Amino acid sequence: MNKFYAFFTLVSALLVLVSYSANPPDGMTGAPGDSLCIECHIPVNTPINGEISVDGFPSSITPGQTYALTISNRNTTGDAVKGGFQMTILGPFNTRAGNMAKPSDNSTVTNTLAGRQYFEHNPALAYPDSNVIKWTVEWTAPELAAGSTITWYAAGNVANGDFDNTGDRIVTANGKGSIVLAATNEITQQQPSLYPNPGTGNLYIVLADGTHPDGTGVFYSLTGQYLGESVIQQGSFNAPELPAGVYVVVIKTNHKSQVVRWTKI
Repeated sequence: MNKFYAFFTLVSALLVLVSYSANPPDGMTGAPGDSLCIECHIPVNTPINGEISVDGFPSSITPGQTYALTISNRNTTGDAVKGGFQMTILGPFNTRAGNMAKPSDNSTVTNTLAGRQYFEHNPALAYPDSNVIKWTVEWTAPELAAGSTITWYAAGNVANGDFDNTGDRIVTANGKGSIVLAATNEITQQQPSLYPNPGTGNLYIVLADGTHPDGTGVFYSLTGQYLGESVIQQGSFNAPELPAGVYVVVIKTNHKSQVVRWTKI
């Protein structure tokens, strides 16, 4: 009976690893609030090594503009068999920034209930003779205030291809850019007013131009965890049930996003 359970456990683990090779679990980029692939792929003293990089991400970002990004998984020692990756892009307070779309072959974009978006392998690929695997995606920058910092986080698996969780190498990288004013669509640097702040749950938002907008208020923890959202009608909305603390509220109106802090008492 013990042998049966041991065999069943081995088969189950193998199926999970094969599944992850085809489509990794979300939230494994090493970004704030995320985990990392190394939780499943146990590091050992292996000659396998490599690097992950993203090309095309601008240092100066124009709101609403679409950029072509290329993520590369390099097997620098030539000893690995397969490579995979996962990437996310975050803005102020570690919330999702912009939108990724049109992934290349053998990759996909997923949207999570936690509010983040991930670009990842689907499935992992064998290294070619060049020992570099590349995937592409289009990223449209968010409508954020000038000076806002946006950061990409990526993790790559440089794997020996044996469908086991040992003998692989997990590599990470990140980079950032800053929002600049668009030439034809100026984005205000003034933050909206959210009150009462501190408050208990019944909230009001007034934009910098004095208007009371319709839209959506999305609540996050300070680590970027999605906590819930509420419809804004003429500037009025209710916070979800939350314990006392400090939160990030993303105010979404007319395809634009502005970020404010709110303290629940």
